[in-house]
Amino acid sequence: MDQFFMSVTTFATTIILARTYDVLVYADFVLLITLTVFVLGLQSALISKPYAINLNDYKDSKRSIDYFQFALNSKLIFTVIILLLFPIIYFFSFKEWNGPDVLIFSFFIISYSSYYFVRELLLSERRTRQNMIYGLLCSGFLIVLLGYIWFFNVSDIFVYLVSASTIYFGLSLVYYVKNYRFIKYTFSNQVHFWKANWHVGKWLVGGNFLFHISSNIYPWLLLFIVDKKDVAILGVLLSIGSIISPLLKAFGSYLLPLFVRLNTDFNKVSDLVKQCFWFFGMMSIIVLATGFLFGENLMNLFFGEKYANLGLLVIFPFIIQSVIIFFQPIKIALTAIKRTDVDFWVYIPRSIIAVVLGYFMVSSYGIYGVFYTMFLENIFYQVTQYLIYRRIVSI
Repeated sequence: MDQFFMSVTTFATTIILARTYDVLVYADFVLLITLTVFVLGLQSALISKPYAINLNDYKDSKRSIDYFQFALNSKLIFTVIILLLFPIIYFFSFKEWNGPDVLIFSFFIISYSSYYFVRELLLSERRTRQNMIYGLLCSGFLIVLLGYIWFFNVSDIFVYLVSASTIYFGLSLVYYVKNYRFIKYTFSNQVHFWKANWHVGKWLVGGNFLFHISSNIYPWLLLFIVDKKDVAILGVLLSIGSIISPLLKAFGSYLLPLFVRLNTDFNKVSDLVKQCFWFFGMMSIIVLATGFLFGENLMNLFFGEKYANLGLLVIFPFIIQSVIIFFQPIKIALTAIKRTDVDFWVYIPRSIIAVVLGYFMVSSYGIYGVFYTMFLENIFYQVTQYLIYRRIVSI
């Protein structure tokens, strides 16, 4: 239920911010989100996902507590590193220096990533009730904030950024206060757990880095090759096509521990993948049909005149999202059997396709070139990963 509300909240955020703020201001927000998602993905690859994968190896209560302590400490260290590096990232990303903007953007990124770190830890430990409470509280506060911005027509986007960051940070702080006794450093355990995390996490880190090159390069290509306004258009298009993404991510986080329990028996893993294909296949068909039948109407309804009359552009995000949804069980299975290296190796050619082909496509076709490239690199990635999975499990 909480994931449903988070999905609605995410989409409502896109609608209200895109409608309320100027197109160029919203374009800056889209660029900030690409940086935020990159940090969140790096955090998940280094800490959260390895924790979920390896947790089953530490069944002894003392070892599991030590591992939990390691995860909390790692997150705090990661946060400090991001705070130190973000001013440099900001300077090269936005090509100008604005001290208040740096502070507010840093606060947003740290708060957002901290909140989702807590959610991922709770899901890893199958503490679904606590996770649901955090999700519902966050959704409720954000909906109130969005309602305030909409009804009072708040034109300053920093009101949203500061308020949303406070919500994310506050909920994260509650979790850390409740678990403060585990925030302590013991060198003997850190080295062992770091090696265990890095064993699977190194491929996740590499795959995550390449993923963000292939997926988040497009707003920056539009910014530097075409026009900043197209960045905002791309933002709303991707949001309406991926309205189901938070729910998809929740299913992935929920299914990963189930796959991990079976990761030594490839026959059972294969059976579970086949069962999941039916479910994710139906989701894929629904998303695709929605795009073809109602895509343009939905754009007009949700985003109004500023983003109206986009024609065939509206259909492309739904096509791409349906491909991602259908192949989701393969990605979960490969992660569960600790073959995170597959993602890394497949992302190398995918990233090259995205950057090289994307540059020429955007130069020739503008924003249409973005979707042409996204479709081709997604098909290549998903089919290649499926073929490798079939070879590994040999079923």
